[in-house]
Amino acid sequence: MSKTSDIYEVMQTQRAIRRWTDQPVDRDVIERIIQAACWAPSGSNSQPWGFLVVTDDGIRERLAEAIRNWFTAGLADRPDPSQLPDPTQRRMLTGAFNLFDNFAAAPVWIIPCLVRPESPAADGLIAGSSIYPSIQNLMLAARAEGLGTVLTTPQEGIMDDLRAELSIPDNARPVAIIPMGHPDANFGPVTRKPLETFLHWNGWSG
Repeated sequence: MSKTSDIYEVMQTQRAIRRWTDQPVDRDVIERIIQAACWAPSGSNSQPWGFLVVTDDGIRERLAEAIRNWFTAGLADRPDPSQLPDPTQRRMLTGAFNLFDNFAAAPVWIIPCLVRPESPAADGLIAGSSIYPSIQNLMLAARAEGLGTVLTTPQEGIMDDLRAELSIPDNARPVAIIPMGHPDANFGPVTRKPLETFLHWNGWSG
């Protein structure tokens, strides 16, 4: 898949990728992507983050099994995507099921962690504002490198497994799991509502 240094092309074509080839990702590329994440802004420039990179096949397989069990348990009656009338919903649900059934297929997982600062704002939305910009940087940098990612959040459902398997300390909270690899799918352009749906000038009704 093509690399690009055009930031607008990166943003317009950085769609969720849920299928990857088995081609490994070079360590120096992963480090460049994590460096980009660390250039993100954070409250008081506190940089309250850590990034776990998981490339070990055994670890990914064990955690992927935990994710499958968690995901399956959360679906009392798993719907059949092919029966959904809306084609966009069909594609999204099919993609989600395939991803959670085959999570270990991604050769790299990146697990961003919020390393809690000594602050009253250590949890919730304000704390998230100091970690999620770095995740956006990370995913955009991956797209620039020609790599596919998707932001997933099963970490809360397998937190005990994550901490045990990866020796995550108590003051570090995983906030996402981002599978990454060379895509076995196409990038963008993304489909979004038109700008005028969201843009307001000099007041909400403007």
